[in-house]
Formats: sequence, structure tokens, C-alpha cells
Amino acid sequence: MFAELGKLIDQGKSDDDILSYFVEKYGTTVLAAPPASGFNLAAWVMPFAALAIGALLAIYFLRQFRSRWVAAEQPTEGLSKYQDKVEEELKKFTPED
Repeated sequence: MFAELGKLIDQGKSDDDILSYFVEKYGTTVLAAPPASGFNLAAWVMPFAALAIGALLAIYFLRQFRSRWVAAEQPTEGLSKYQDKVEEELKKFTPED
């Protein structure tokens, strides 16, 4: 490839002509970055789309679990009558010194 490149430069070809020659001969894999068109556009878009979808799913599930945790932390109505009894007993309690 270096020998071919040297010959093309010696012939006075422009950079665009040299690039198109190598792409025609070896395909788009010879380029450092694929052109952002056609199927190659998916190679540029998909990582960002997957990251965005993953972030949205993480936010959704964290909100779902958070609402369940908050609901579990709140005392239920059945415990309130026992709480009153405990408070009455604590008022009657005198610690031994």
C-alpha cells in the first residue's frame, strides 16, 4: 500500500483521488472512520441510541423500585394501636437507678 501511495503521489494525484482509489480497491475498511452514510450510519448512531435507551430503562426501574421502598417504609394502620400501647407503657416505666 505504501508503494502504491508513493506512485500515486509521484503521478500528482490529489488527496481525494488517492482516497477514492484506495476505497475502490480495498473497500471502506481502508478508511480510519467509515463515511456517515448508508449502513455505516448505523455504526455511528447505534452506540448513542443504545446508551440513551439504557439510561432511560435505568431511570424507569430506579423510579419503580424507589416507589416500592417508600411504600414499604411507611407504617401500616394495624401497628398504630400497638404504638399507642407502647407509648402508655413507656410513660408508666420508671428506670431503676
